[in-house]
Amino acid sequence: MPLKRVLIVGGGSAGWITAAYMDAVLNSSRNRAIDITLIESPDVGRIGVGEATVPSLRDTMRVIGIDEKAFLAAADGSFKQAIKFVNWLYPDGHAYYHPFDRRPAGRLDRAGLNWLTSDRSVPFASTVSIQPGLCDEGLAPKTLDNPDYESPLSYAYHVDAEKLADTLCQVAVARGVRHIRDLVTEVEQRQDGSLAAVKTREGLRLEADLFVDCTGFAALLIEKTLGVGFEDYSRWLLCDRAVAMRVPYEVHFPGRRRPYTLATALSSGWVWDIALAGRRGTGYVYSSRFLDDDAAEAELRAHEGTHCVDLPARRLQFRVGRRERPWAHNCVAIGLSSGFIEPLESTGLFLVELSVATLCEYFPFTGNMSTLAASYNRILQDRYEEIRDFIVLHYCLTRRTDTAFWREVQKPERIPQLLRERLEMWRYKSPSFSDFHDTLQLFSHHTYEYVMYGMDFLRDRLEQAQGRVPSTRVPSAVEERLAVARRHLLPHDDWLLRKLGDAYRVAGSSGENSAHVG
Repeated sequence: MPLKRVLIVGGGSAGWITAAYMDAVLNSSRNRAIDITLIESPDVGRIGVGEATVPSLRDTMRVIGIDEKAFLAAADGSFKQAIKFVNWLYPDGHAYYHPFDRRPAGRLDRAGLNWLTSDRSVPFASTVSIQPGLCDEGLAPKTLDNPDYESPLSYAYHVDAEKLADTLCQVAVARGVRHIRDLVTEVEQRQDGSLAAVKTREGLRLEADLFVDCTGFAALLIEKTLGVGFEDYSRWLLCDRAVAMRVPYEVHFPGRRRPYTLATALSSGWVWDIALAGRRGTGYVYSSRFLDDDAAEAELRAHEGTHCVDLPARRLQFRVGRRERPWAHNCVAIGLSSGFIEPLESTGLFLVELSVATLCEYFPFTGNMSTLAASYNRILQDRYEEIRDFIVLHYCLTRRTDTAFWREVQKPERIPQLLRERLEMWRYKSPSFSDFHDTLQLFSHHTYEYVMYGMDFLRDRLEQAQGRVPSTRVPSAVEERLAVARRHLLPHDDWLLRKLGDAYRVAGSSGENSAHVG
């Protein structure tokens, strides 16, 4: 009998992206192939700290069918064109960008090699992308006339994850998704181990053919009921705590809303700084092995400044790793119940998007799940391992020796085997297209180059050259494209204000603290 009933247990951004996306892809106004119900507890708070995204969210929102202007307004959204990393190489203000856009150069791209053999007087990213320049100047990535989700430049967003969930809830429910606010108190299983139904505090019994576990770290279905194990990544990624604050612009407005995410290395981890439309989100991701919770909060407050003295801070604990099998029996774990990797490259919502898109592609309409589940699990395993290795790359290339944490993260045993092999190979060649073979990969040789050369990989070769190297040259195509962009793009604040209205002014402020139309 074909599957028809899907029960999503848990809300938040994971649950509501899943509900809205599955409904948009698998149902239509004329033919509803599946009945979707989402149950979430009114008693369980949301994590709500993952606010930076990657460009894939544009496609996800387009598939769901939400107007970009409405999406940005509802989610307190702003644009993100890059991540700026500060103090990762040395604790002296050194910084580099990982942008989303790059000048097309074909498969045999020699930009990395050319930069390696120059004097590196210009940061690598600025030789292949105009987005470092746009970020420095605070410009938006698109004009007012660009269509929804489209621009000559690649871009992503900063969003309030809780407001995003609420927006998708409204959209999904309006289109026919059933929403129940109740606490799941019991999970029933069949004799073969699969899930049969859940029971609730209010006396409901909800049956389904496919269950989606979006219960976060609680992992109510996939772990507590089905007992699926967890593969721990903590031997490679040492951070296991975070302390976060929301900073209203009335408390501190840094002059403009940055069109990029800021990631600043501190003593035992790093701080994110995200400029939403209506506030800033900041938080310290750190290792409890090297720093206790009180000291971490004190360090975050010292980094942020005296204006945050009275702001509340939220402390979080997490396990870094992935579920051994995110799809087991008739249950699929999506979101934190499936796994977690620290948000250094904003991959949290991406993994939700990938999970639900793949589930729709592999949806078991025939009821035969085992073969589909095996393939799905391989896909998710590969993505978690890919992201793990890319995050480790940021740590292992450091030359910081000022704290025990930074001395530890660069040890060879903290580097996964495949990444070690690639770094050794890249001592003799720059990363290239053929080094990566997975069509679903998130990070390409281009993204690896941004981090490696931002962290001054192979600096020893430059020192050995004793000055006999040419000056770094910015290609004329990059310079010309940047000049054109400067003429056509608005400041980030002005784009938000002109497109989305007065709600994007800094409430209660005037003069230099207002987002004025220039």
